[in-house]
Amino acid sequence: MTYQVLARAYRPRRFADLVGQEGVVRTLQNALGSGTLGQAYLFSGLRGVGKTTVARLLAMAVNCERGPAPEPCGECVSCREIVEGSSLDVVELDAATHTGVDNVRDIQEMLRYRPTRDRYRVMIVDEVHMLSRAAFNALLKTIEEPPPYILWIFATTERHKVPPTILSRCQQLEFRPVPAARIAEHLASIAEKEGFGLTGAAASAVARAAEGSLRDALSLLDQLRAFSGESIDEEAVATVLGVPPADRVARLLGHLVRGEIADALGTLRGELAAGHDPVVLYHELGRALRQMVHLTVDPELADGLEEQQVQRLREATGGLDATALTRMLGLWVEQEPLLRDAANRELVLEVACLRLARWPAVQAVESLLAGGGPVSPPDGSQRSRGAAASSAGGGGGSAAAPHGGAEGRHPPGSPGHRLAELLWPRSPRVAGAVEEAEVILGSDTVKLVLPASHAPLAAYLRNPDVVPVVEEAVRSAFGEGTTVVIRVEGAEGTEGDPGLRTSAEADEGVALARRVLGGEVVRVVPDRRGDEA
Repeated sequence: MTYQVLARAYRPRRFADLVGQEGVVRTLQNALGSGTLGQAYLFSGLRGVGKTTVARLLAMAVNCERGPAPEPCGECVSCREIVEGSSLDVVELDAATHTGVDNVRDIQEMLRYRPTRDRYRVMIVDEVHMLSRAAFNALLKTIEEPPPYILWIFATTERHKVPPTILSRCQQLEFRPVPAARIAEHLASIAEKEGFGLTGAAASAVARAAEGSLRDALSLLDQLRAFSGESIDEEAVATVLGVPPADRVARLLGHLVRGEIADALGTLRGELAAGHDPVVLYHELGRALRQMVHLTVDPELADGLEEQQVQRLREATGGLDATALTRMLGLWVEQEPLLRDAANRELVLEVACLRLARWPAVQAVESLLAGGGPVSPPDGSQRSRGAAASSAGGGGGSAAAPHGGAEGRHPPGSPGHRLAELLWPRSPRVAGAVEEAEVILGSDTVKLVLPASHAPLAAYLRNPDVVPVVEEAVRSAFGEGTTVVIRVEGAEGTEGDPGLRTSAEADEGVALARRVLGGEVVRVVPDRRGDEA
């Protein structure tokens, strides 16, 4: 007996058997039940989602001996002939091979005669967008005012190529891509009926590869069955489809998220050496990263994943939140045009991975610049607050001791220690800068004196956004009338000469440098030649 492929063997015989097209089915069944069936329908959507199948089911429903009925019986002569493709009153045409106006005229000649036995002569035209403009024009009158026994059903994967004059004469039904979870569930049901093994992870992988097309999924399942025999697992799917196994994708993504550049490049080179296409690797990594975002935002968004897959992805996230993962996904998506147009796609994929692996460092710098203090590196180690503040200030010299640990620059009870204690909860970055200064307490003044090597920290503390924070802490520590003076060692003469500083800040070159570079005037030193600053 000749083997019948799964896509044909399991073609729906009833509307109830359709997968993922509930909206279309409900519309047609309501029209059949109420007797308000249209004279022409246009079914559009992705390949393999059931357009031709629904057209045949509709033909069965209108010509069934027990109908017209919302559900054909599937047992009468008319239903059986339509299923077998031998009905004289249901004509299927492939517009890809019957594109001309002469073909349309032959059809029109056929429409002059009533059905041989059934109620309707159903004309199913597949890939209708392939018809020529003249053929479309020849159809217009027949579609708009057909004989009462004619039902037109057009199917297309490219609705935008169908002329508006045709669209306006048809009831248009859009077939949606079938969700991956529904496809995987359907594949598992078929495997059980056929008596061969199909793991949940393998079914999910096939469903993802089908990209919404149930027929494509069944064709892949046929191919996998021929490759693996009676047991299909995720490894077999990866081999047949040429994609890396999900565990290796998760491992590679974990290295990238944690900033483990050497391990990431080693894993990537291994996958490329195994023959995996760089574009396929790129898309699989992007898919896994997207699933990580879904899991972090709402686990229910990733309902198509097996528990083992969820565990792998959770381990790979490295504890990052949805915001961080979303930005990483955006960075990854930006590489797609480069990869698509590149002559050396392996190189572009490596560069994309290297950029993604730099994320932990970028996150740490952004957190410090935002004044949020240091962040925990992906390996869980924690840098000291003092070191982070020194980095944020950009100054040289040694880093301050960790706050709350060993004794730092200011001994407990000193003015500097009291001021830093108040600042740490409010702004670690400001507190780290203050810890680098010598704090001199006067009767109504607090001087923060920084060494010349830490001049950038002085500029930071003079920033208009930072000064109120320092002043508030000083008033809380030493009284409401206390003022703050920030100095740099060796710059006392300059600080006492406001005219020289004003002249320097008014200079056009200095003003331009500040406007372009965003810097601040830290010190003004008289020119050795005398009267220039």
